[in-house]
Amino acid sequence: MIIGRYIGWALIIMALGFTVAEISALGLSEQYGVMSAYSVLHTLIPGELIVTRIIIGKVLHPVIWDPFIKSLLWLPGWLLLGVPGIICIWKFRDRSLETSSEDKILDSSYEDILAAAEEFDKIVENETLSQSSYGKMDEFDPTKLELKGEFGDEDMLEKSISDLKK
Repeated sequence: MIIGRYIGWALIIMALGFTVAEISALGLSEQYGVMSAYSVLHTLIPGELIVTRIIIGKVLHPVIWDPFIKSLLWLPGWLLLGVPGIICIWKFRDRSLETSSEDKILDSSYEDILAAAEEFDKIVENETLSQSSYGKMDEFDPTKLELKGEFGDEDMLEKSISDLKK
């Protein structure tokens, strides 16, 4: 599995290298655009391309070169190497992180959430909530407050209450 990832990364690095070779072949041929892998190899290393064709034709079979390999070489080299590299990296990725995140999701199942809600309800029922001295908040009116010394500055409190009445 890890070997497949290494192969994928090697293919990606070779695709980047082939991109650099394509840029240099474009500069040598004074063209622009996307070049096929065959054109790049024919521009940069024509002798090795011919030797490779002869070796494949004599050792394996001439049919392998002409319809199969030659048709593949009409695609850009970065595409020929990059797509299999991406596929290898994706197929052989580390799935241990995915399974650990799935385990965390299963830890908070519906039953766990329901049990936590029932436990909270029991805690709230057993707790005695202290009642406010003002009663319900709807009945609270700061203009009806009695001024006592416990508020601190009584003049400021009177002024704020008179501002509220306006």
